[in-house]
Parts: sequence; structure tokens; C-alpha cells
Amino acid sequence: MRNLLISMALCSGLLLAQGPMGRGTGPRGFMKERGVMGRGMGPGPAGSEALKSYLGLTDAQVEQMRTLRRQRAETVQPESAAMRAKAQELRQLMQSAAPDPAKVGALTVELKQLREKARAGRSGLAVQTRAVLTADQQAKLKDLQAAAKLAPAAMQAMALGLVDPPELGTIGAGAAPMAERMRGGRGRAR
Repeated sequence: MRNLLISMALCSGLLLAQGPMGRGTGPRGFMKERGVMGRGMGPGPAGSEALKSYLGLTDAQVEQMRTLRRQRAETVQPESAAMRAKAQELRQLMQSAAPDPAKVGALTVELKQLREKARAGRSGLAVQTRAVLTADQQAKLKDLQAAAKLAPAAMQAMALGLVDPPELGTIGAGAAPMAERMRGGRGRAR
């Protein structure tokens, strides 16, 4: 029972630490190290061909999406720098012996406004990127979005042995070794 609770706590912590889309995150959870939407979209790292194959993306579509993401990254660079500077200023202020409440409030409001602006930009990018897809690809994307919402529950079910992890070589093949370790299989730290 104790091992089960520890496993569940670790799994929950890992899922929370990974962000909205899980995995090692680049901008908003995209799988940088596994190649999705990064420079590795194409033959190569695990997971990169899976999306392309599932949606039936062409190389031209992938390149369009890359271009949109690069343009967005260049556009938000000044906003990101401003957010980091404001957050750092707020952290330093909060570490002082007697933080000025007015200044803390002002910085908090400024950060909120910058976050909202960034969120609006991300949703704009999502609309532009989806416009690259055909109607059939957009329908498949809706199924993929629904499945992604179930990912935390599926990972926990795998950790508890309720669901078998995907076979190697299938979509999401990286989950199998993690689930096996969580159940106490090979690679488990003791």
C-alpha cells in the first residue's frame, strides 16, 4: 500500500511538472526533444512521424507550421523578456523584509496583463496553424485533442496496471518504459 501511494504521488508530481501537454516542454508543452514541431519533425526521433502519419500531414504543411511558429517566437520575444524582468522584479521585492504592497500589486497586475496578451497570441497561432490543415485533418485533430485530455488518467491507469502500455513502435511508445518502472519493473530506482 505504501509503494502504491508513493507511486501515485510520484506520477501526479511528474504529470503536474510536465505542463499541459506533458513531456519535456518547449513553448506550451510541445515535444522539443522528441521532435514534434521542432526541427526534428520528420523522420527521426520517437513521436515525430506519429503525428505526421496520424493526421496525414504533408511536408509543405509541416513547413508552414514551422514558419508560423518561428514568426510567433520572434514576435513574442520582447514580451517574454518583459515578463521575465517583471517576474524577477516581483521575486526580489517579495524577498525584501517589508515589500511595498502598492508595488507588489502593480507588478502583479502588469504580469497578469502580459500573460493575457501572450495567451491571446497563442490562440491566434493555434487558429493560423489549424488553417493549414484540411477538413479531414481537422476532424482527426479533434479526436487527438479529446485523447490528450485523457492522458493523465491513462498514465495513472498504466501505473496501476489497469491498462497495458502501448507496444513499442506505436504512437506514444515512450509511455511503456515509464509505466513499467512505475509498476516496479526494470530501471526502478531502489
